[in-house]
Amino acid sequence: MEDQVAVRSAAVGDEGTLARIAAVVQQLHFAERPDVFKAVDRQALTDWFRGALRSDQRGVLLAEQRGMALGYAVVQDGQRHPDAFALPRRWREVDQLAVLPEHRRRGVARALIEHIVAAARADGVPALELNTWAFNQAARETFRRLGFAERSVRYERPVPAASPS
Repeated sequence: MEDQVAVRSAAVGDEGTLARIAAVVQQLHFAERPDVFKAVDRQALTDWFRGALRSDQRGVLLAEQRGMALGYAVVQDGQRHPDAFALPRRWREVDQLAVLPEHRRRGVARALIEHIVAAARADGVPALELNTWAFNQAARETFRRLGFAERSVRYERPVPAASPS
């Protein structure tokens, strides 16, 4: 079906397209937390994706419809070895997931996640994990709709500068 979202492994040559999509999310992050995130630098994003596409530590997926890029995901595997506190475990981390705003709520994120689930199942990886910022309510709702549940909550507290003596 030509209107169906297709997911494929991104390849060298896709880095400019990936950077264009990533810039949308980067701008949101920078606007909300300029103390953490850098302003959008398309060349830096392109260079990062060029490296990611050549890495054997990450997988980059591209979602398309009728040849048009709609979104992407970056995945990598995680593993925890057993210790006195926790059991061993393996998971596939969805490190990044982005969908262009004009294509949201049309099944793009679902297609990416379903592709990742199928690959994890085939690889014997029992779980997916991801992280999102508390300010990104749209992403949090999307992830809930896609079957993710909160497992832990991370807090931060700034440390005030020392008072001048």
